[in-house]
Amino acid sequence: MSSLSRGILLMALGIAFMSMMDGVIKHLTNTISAPQVLFFRAFFGLIPILIIARTKGGFKGLKTKRPFVHLFRVVLGGSAFICFTLGVREMSLANALAIALSAPFFMVLYSRVLLGENIGIHRIGAMMVGFIGVVIVLQPNEGIIGTGAPYMLFVAAAYGLSQVIARKYAASESAASFSIWTAGGMAFFGACLLPFYWEPLTGEILLWCLGMGILGGLGHYYMTEAVRLAPTVVVSPMEYTALIWGAAFDWMFWTVIPQYATVVGSSVIIASGIYILWREQLHKKQHIQEFTV
Repeated sequence: MSSLSRGILLMALGIAFMSMMDGVIKHLTNTISAPQVLFFRAFFGLIPILIIARTKGGFKGLKTKRPFVHLFRVVLGGSAFICFTLGVREMSLANALAIALSAPFFMVLYSRVLLGENIGIHRIGAMMVGFIGVVIVLQPNEGIIGTGAPYMLFVAAAYGLSQVIARKYAASESAASFSIWTAGGMAFFGACLLPFYWEPLTGEILLWCLGMGILGGLGHYYMTEAVRLAPTVVVSPMEYTALIWGAAFDWMFWTVIPQYATVVGSSVIIASGIYILWREQLHKKQHIQEFTV
């Protein structure tokens, strides 16, 4: 399997795990504080990452040459996670994910600045259409933008930057290194906040937290590996599958049916992302043909 195909497959797998984790987070938002959710997500998320690192050749792959890059990603990740927790508390999971899925468009912009990847007129047009889809989901006339939407927009911008940074330093840092240092740093970040935001815990809540951490750890690792193997504009459209997971969980666990604006806006976002993917594949084929000639 080519690195391109592996990247797409790993991104889809990572999104599946992360979507399940998002459902658990929404379940926990009414029982424990956001810093507690952050701490347990990061702390228990270390379990699958350490196991994967051990099977991939030992812990020597966890060594890093760029501690400040990891520190910056920890600050981004911790802030984005708390905002996500606050956002899903106020919104349906499908609406929250639809707004957060503007991240791939931020990733394309960051890729241009940080990686020097070319952005043609077609990609710019697709990004603009994608943002129109986000506006449709936001329903500014209906007041949804005043709920958890600002939190989710910050999540999208921060997450997009974090993923592009992972790709920028992929040559010197492994996926395990990115995952372990980010998770460990976020656990420390959350632990510092716990004394100020502590809520009583039960055994059932701890089990939910354990499941959340394991799902998140697996998802984070596979998504980081995906952006190391393939360009962000290729793997990022796979993130739209989270909308399907989010709508399904809303219906199954909270009996919430996606609104018309959510369906229309999400469809526009997905269509623009697929178009970016198609243009990328077309561009690669033309490049190969020109090279062989």
